[in-house]
Amino acid sequence: MITKNEELPADIAENLADDALKLDGLNEAIIGISTQGYLVYCYDKIVDVIMNNGEMDRGEAIEFADYNILGLDGNGNWTIVYPTYYYL
Repeated sequence: MITKNEELPADIAENLADDALKLDGLNEAIIGISTQGYLVYCYDKIVDVIMNNGEMDRGEAIEFADYNILGLDGNGNWTIVYPTYYYL
């Protein structure tokens, strides 16, 4: 997938739970930290990062994200949220 291994900003890293997991290459999609100390990612931003880092259109990036990222099921060690318009 996205191979660049980015370090988290210090203010985020210091507030993470010991068992928190990070999705490599998706720092731009981080929108916060949960009350349990896990990273929170925005689904739309994940798709945008994939599109910007590869040669995929939006449909391909969505398919890639759904299979390769959502399929990982972070065991609760990260959260991915959808914007509210997905539910309207």
